[in-house]
Amino acid sequence: MSESLPPPTTQTLPTDLAPVETWLDGLSNGEATVLGFGLTVLVSVLVALFTRKKAETLPPPPSNTVSPTITVSPVITVNSAPTALPAVISNEPTTPEYIHSDRLPTVKGGFFGRTAELQLLNNAWSGTTPTTTVETQNLASLPTPPTTNTTTRIIQFIAPGGTGKTKLLRHWLDHTTDIPVLIAWSFYSQGASEDKQTSATPFFSHAFAKLGSTRERFASEEDKGDHLAELLHGKRYVLVLDGLEPLQHGGAAMRGELKDKAIRQLLRQLARHPCGLCIITTRIALHELSDRDAPTVIRHDLQNLTAADGIQLLQSLGVTGSAAELGKAVREYGGHALALSLLGNVLRLRHQGDVRKRDTLKALVKATGNRDSRHAFKVMQAYAEWFAGEPELALLHLLGLFDHPIGQDVLQMLWDAQIPHLTAGIDEDEWLEAIASLREEHHLLSQHDGGGDLDCHPLIREYFGGQLQTQQPQAWQQAHERLYEYYKALPEKELPDTLEEMQPLFSAVAHGCAAGLHQQALLEVYWHRISHKNEFYSTAKLGAFSDDLATVAHFFTTPWHTPAAGLTEGDKAAALNWAGFRLRALGRLREALEPMQASIEMNVKRESWKDAAPNTSNLSELQLTLGDVAQAVESGARSSRYADQSGDMFHRMSKRTTHADALHQAGDTAVALALFREAEQLQQEDQPAYPSLYSLQGFQYCDLLLAQGSTAEVLERAEYALNIVLNGSKSLLDIALNQLTLGRAHLQQRLLPSTSGRGAGGEGLHWLDQAVAGLRAAGAQEFIVRGLLARAALHRHTRDFARARQDLQEVFDIADGSGMRLHLTDYHLEMARLLVAESLAPCPPCGGRVGEGGNSREAADPAYHIAEAAKLIKETGYHRRDKELEELKGLSLRT
Repeated sequence: MSESLPPPTTQTLPTDLAPVETWLDGLSNGEATVLGFGLTVLVSVLVALFTRKKAETLPPPPSNTVSPTITVSPVITVNSAPTALPAVISNEPTTPEYIHSDRLPTVKGGFFGRTAELQLLNNAWSGTTPTTTVETQNLASLPTPPTTNTTTRIIQFIAPGGTGKTKLLRHWLDHTTDIPVLIAWSFYSQGASEDKQTSATPFFSHAFAKLGSTRERFASEEDKGDHLAELLHGKRYVLVLDGLEPLQHGGAAMRGELKDKAIRQLLRQLARHPCGLCIITTRIALHELSDRDAPTVIRHDLQNLTAADGIQLLQSLGVTGSAAELGKAVREYGGHALALSLLGNVLRLRHQGDVRKRDTLKALVKATGNRDSRHAFKVMQAYAEWFAGEPELALLHLLGLFDHPIGQDVLQMLWDAQIPHLTAGIDEDEWLEAIASLREEHHLLSQHDGGGDLDCHPLIREYFGGQLQTQQPQAWQQAHERLYEYYKALPEKELPDTLEEMQPLFSAVAHGCAAGLHQQALLEVYWHRISHKNEFYSTAKLGAFSDDLATVAHFFTTPWHTPAAGLTEGDKAAALNWAGFRLRALGRLREALEPMQASIEMNVKRESWKDAAPNTSNLSELQLTLGDVAQAVESGARSSRYADQSGDMFHRMSKRTTHADALHQAGDTAVALALFREAEQLQQEDQPAYPSLYSLQGFQYCDLLLAQGSTAEVLERAEYALNIVLNGSKSLLDIALNQLTLGRAHLQQRLLPSTSGRGAGGEGLHWLDQAVAGLRAAGAQEFIVRGLLARAALHRHTRDFARARQDLQEVFDIADGSGMRLHLTDYHLEMARLLVAESLAPCPPCGGRVGEGGNSREAADPAYHIAEAAKLIKETGYHRRDKELEELKGLSLRT
């Protein structure tokens, strides 16, 4: 099941491409080319209302029109360049509306300490912030802080699980009454571990509904973030993103970077909203906010409870003893809030609150987790022994089956199933008593806005889920099998065609794999109903790479290294390839290397050349984007050899273009051109009705032809290829790539000596705006960069320098953050051209933040960008740009 399969009338191959071409605009000589995702009788059963809308279909291409406006679902038709939010936003809310949605869990128990943190929140909400640079832990020592009119827009509270981050926000929200608009969401309800692949889709869907948005389709994940920011714009709001770490990279090398592009874009925009406050809790500081200074963005490292606060907490729970003994208990448990809360309840209910009886708790049988979580697990172990054979333990085990709150309908289904050693033999009254006991006496259950769902702290879910899996494996398996069948049957359609309709299927895969049904879940649900088999519907048609990757993760024992043992060898290789492909599309390029290489090795060992060829082609394109040009050339040649061994005509043709494209970026134009011509000859032999290369292969060939100045031929080829895809696969990526080629060709035509650069660039801008919107919908980061680079070049030519800078800033943010060294090279080259063009303009602009260095003189000097480009070309072997570099050096000297 390769990602790349040849449909009969299209050559769609959604893989990485080499960077689009950047060309010197000929400021000196007039010549130019351009780049281009229960049971509780006490609460009424919730009724879920699902609104489904059929996916929009693509219209046929209009006849007798050279440049049609193409509306691609889910792309919104772009008629003009997007407008950024204003740099200065009024502090006054635009409407007096009251919106209150609080999904933070509520756990019984007192709240103690955190004076500095409460003061920090109050100051930020009131719009007052200290002018002096101090550690936020010392804010309590500033009872009357000097203030300025500078607004704190984002606060991040950083601490390990169970430290009390959520409790802090729960207390503050419960005691703050002047919040007109509140959206509080807990991602902890979607899992506790940093390496979990979590989707932000449920959060955005909820927020949009609460804020009254009826919009269902978005051009990209970033567009979701922009839309939520727009909905909040002008309102006096508090947005709480609790437990964000499932959406972050946990490894030290990844610096806590966000995996989710929509959340990333949302935070970028919220950092500019002076009338609202975003509060984040996470275990890892967000790298994306590291360049924002206090007081605009404040990072606060939340510490464990002090001895005095810990003693107060224990006493509030009914624990008694001398101050010395209480203090000793607090120190023994590291001041960890969750561990002390659990300890206090155990001592009160089992030992009349005597703090000295804490020594009766046994040491952990298996010490897992970090030091703080081990303190909490030790008390949970005591609970497990205490509740042995009781409904309370069964209920905790049920909670451990999930990484999110349990709805009444799901809990009812599991109870009706009467699973041995889990729900069998427990009557309804006992269930109700167990729920009340865990919530009211033991304070182990939490409640959410909306009523009947049951939940608990993620560390509690983690511990009791692990206990069920290891001690009662059959019950664990049977429960997950029931859940697999339950979620699999929820969608009304056999083949859902919207992301919302697919959500139960994502849950079905998760539970099916947890039950050990990896092969069944892959074939029945993922391959057939999510991917729609060879269509790769969720990614190619919906652009849902993040949701799809979160689902593919369940087919691994160790992401992205070890596929589940229950898969066939062929599907293990396929899972590795899928993971690599999606990681690359999300801009997680270095992570994508290992699964791609492992997939190739498995297919070569199996002598499955038909799978090895596209896998190696994908690797070549990834290496090219990363700037490993020599390796990309070698992998491209290898993919062509594997294709020849497979005997598959499509692969023989398409892998030659992969090799040719790598050679083109290396500067070996003659050999690249010969390979493209050979590929086109194979195309003619295989599909005589389609004599010219199209789809990805046609795009790559046109890239080289534009470099040679064959503008008229490229226009003809791109219109031919666009017509094929509109009447065939309707692939989001293929449509957008053809639009990009047309936009680049129209710009290059405008700059021919015979036109002397006449015209406003409207035809080119039309196609480039369509291309950027389409590339965002396709969801692949490296493709978006190509469109932005080409449009920045057009804006430079038309002297719309502000929009050129805006596009180049996004190029830098994507390329630098993802390690796309070839695109970073193109950024520096185009930035140098822009700076030169600005310097020659009658009224040069005053600058602005573009890329690293901000407004520094260094980043505003063309020589700096030329030097950076030269360094990158030498390091990567990106010799296609040698001539442009030398011309820029000369041009810079003359200006």
